Amino acid sequence: MYKPSYGYFIILIFLALGVTACSLSDINTYNNGKTATAKAKQESSSYYPEKGTNKAKNVVSADPKPLQDEDFTISYRSHKIDRNTDIKELIHKWGYSEGYDSFNRGYISGNGTYRRWNLSYPNYEDSEIRFVVLSKIEFEGEELVDGESYLVAVSLENPKFKTKRGLKIGDTLGKVLQLYGKPSTVTNGSLLYSKNGLHLRIQWDTKTEKVDNIFIEYNMEKSVKQQRSADYVEEDAQPDPDLEPYTIQREQSFTTTLNGWGDVKFISTLKDEDTNDLIHAKFFLEVNSDKNVENKILYEFPEFYGNKGRMIDRIKAVSFKDLNQDGRTDIVIIADYITGVNAHGIETLPVAGIYFQKKDNTYTTLPELDKSINQTGHNRTLQNVIQYVSKQRINVQ
Repeated sequence: MYKPSYGYFIILIFLALGVTACSLSDINTYNNGKTATAKAKQESSSYYPEKGTNKAKNVVSADPKPLQDEDFTISYRSHKIDRNTDIKELIHKWGYSEGYDSFNRGYISGNGTYRRWNLSYPNYEDSEIRFVVLSKIEFEGEELVDGESYLVAVSLENPKFKTKRGLKIGDTLGKVLQLYGKPSTVTNGSLLYSKNGLHLRIQWDTKTEKVDNIFIEYNMEKSVKQQRSADYVEEDAQPDPDLEPYTIQREQSFTTTLNGWGDVKFISTLKDEDTNDLIHAKFFLEVNSDKNVENKILYEFPEFYGNKGRMIDRIKAVSFKDLNQDGRTDIVIIADYITGVNAHGIETLPVAGIYFQKKDNTYTTLPELDKSINQTGHNRTLQNVIQYVSKQRINVQ
């Protein structure tokens, strides 16, 4: 008899937010027309790299019809799957499939109130299609059971299944753009198409430029809101980049020594901003200790210049250097931000920003200097930035 403990649910909630973190960054479409979006620019020949320019332009020059709710439906075993699909009806028809119990009843995560789990067919060992479900936890005597349940999303994992417009695993990125046109949101390896709270997320292999997963979200926002609880992060708690929605960029996070701080960890992260749907860079100083420390985060840096109206793809470089010869350690950041997408993947441009250390050891930015660095093109390498700034007269109090 399956009797998981509340502690088990609480611990595994982090897994849920790992799974749904993609929804935190991909859930919504761009709403702010003033920001530079990562949407595909279909008619600008300068948008495409020289290699394959004409081919890429032709691929996306088609004008697919606007998305309809029907575009987010699929058919499985002659059964129409949409946001209103009755999960218990599917189970009644097809059962739980082989491997349900041995794969911990399809368990993904939980928080003592809800559990997120997979219903996989034809089995859990070699899944062709997965239904992601959120169920309210109830008791029958002393046994935990699934109460009210609904479909969160569907993952197509075999070429035998196609979307309403005919896209399948193994198709090219060019075909995605041909069938669906401009995406709502772009990240490296993922395109998102959205309408009326429905989301079609298409992931591709950046090496082969072919689709390797099709993920349709029906009730993702609702499930994330319900599953979040006080035992995840207290409302007023100091954020920890080890937790979502912060994703640590470990290759650009370092142990260093800074004036007034001593030995610390400089943590680079990418954070999904719920307010404008752009992936932003965030930076922290953290205690340099392997021991459990009550307040791990010592300092959160001001807003990164590169976040302004941009979607960051990656943190490219970090340098610790006294740029204005005041005896304090300044920090140079270079990131890549997304400018668009074509048949060969995403395109990016660099953006740089500098944190100057003040007399009280905290950090500040000089927006006009950051603007000048980027407008003059001195943002491509750390050496470019450092040489340019060394010629300026900078006084930070």
